[in-house]
Amino acid sequence: MVRKNIEIDKDILRNNKIPLLYKDPDWIDLFDQVEDKKINEIKLELEGKVSRELEIEKLIKDMQDEKTQCMKMILGVSDSINNSKKRGNIRLLDEYKEKIESINEEIDDLIFESETLPKEIRELNLNLLRETIRYGYDELSEKEEILKESLEEIDILREKMKSLIKIKYDYGDWINNTYTFFHGLLGSEIIEKIDQKRLK
Repeated sequence: MVRKNIEIDKDILRNNKIPLLYKDPDWIDLFDQVEDKKINEIKLELEGKVSRELEIEKLIKDMQDEKTQCMKMILGVSDSINNSKKRGNIRLLDEYKEKIESINEEIDDLIFESETLPKEIRELNLNLLRETIRYGYDELSEKEEILKESLEEIDILREKMKSLIKIKYDYGDWINNTYTFFHGLLGSEIIEKIDQKRLK
């Protein structure tokens, strides 16, 4: 079967609220286990992006917590330098400042990545929808053809069944009536002898 590319206006897709397909129960029922390379590739990539988005949220939160701890340490070290005259702690103060700068850079990188991910996720989800529609319509065409053939076969079998049921009743009645007639005419003893000869 030749696969047709089904073009769908991106704006129409964007304006409709399309859920994350691989999490949608109906999509899962119909398409999660299909053996289609493109669908499975996109689904895997989409799962990876969504997973990365959640991972980044957690990393940013952890780093902000770590940054808060460093700031508390800076306040404590600054206090020891200013009030307790512990000049040796200046090196420690520099270390915490460098640590905060490093954390800020990492947070900036993660925020930048997290800002690009929603668009990538939307695009992948739309690609998955397009491939799902393409696959779905290929399958619809094939299954509709099989269903049509099956229904035609059922109609043929139904007609044949009607004909066989008619034979069953017509022949059954004739056989019973014939035996009854012969029994009444000749008696059961003679009929049994005739039957034995017929069955030999």
